Amino acid sequence: MADLAQLRRRRNHLIDEWVNAKENDKIKILVKIMDIDEQIEEDKKKSRKRNIM
Repeated sequence: MADLAQLRRRRNHLIDEWVNAKENDKIKILVKIMDIDEQIEEDKKKSRKRNIM
């Protein structure tokens, strides 16, 4: 799994792509951004659990 910094860099890159994308490509890029957001949240939860134990 990618580390948090990589995921955030990838997400920022996709946001830049989304701004300049054609209308029909925006949905595909948005889905990728949402997937990365989910991965980031999962990583945060795992990190919190590790810190508790």
